Amino acid sequence: MKAIKLNMIILALSFILPFQSCEKSTENKGICGVEDPLNNLSWLNKEFKSLIGGPEMNGIVLYEYNEQQIIEIQSSEFSSTNQHQYYCDGTKLNLDDSIEYSDFMRNRKEIKIIYGSKIWR
Repeated sequence: MKAIKLNMIILALSFILPFQSCEKSTENKGICGVEDPLNNLSWLNKEFKSLIGGPEMNGIVLYEYNEQQIIEIQSSEFSSTNQHQYYCDGTKLNLDDSIEYSDFMRNRKEIKIIYGSKIWR
């Protein structure tokens, strides 16, 4: 009887464990559909290379806003109204209107710091 229970547990685990590892591999492609956005997104790579001062003075942060991934580039050289938010294809968000900017700040959800430090709150 114990052998049957043990075989059932092993059989159940053999079905569950492969699916667990699949989840992790798809999670790696969770930033704009690529594994390494700093190198695989040409527009972001260009922005990244232009940052001066290293990771303590700069940050690249992934947010979710209106059900889309948004990449925000933060630099100590930018003004306090940091308007460097981009869609995955490199198109800049239009946050010139104060109402739109306030909505973005209020409703964005931080997902991950891609590079450096989050210097803007």
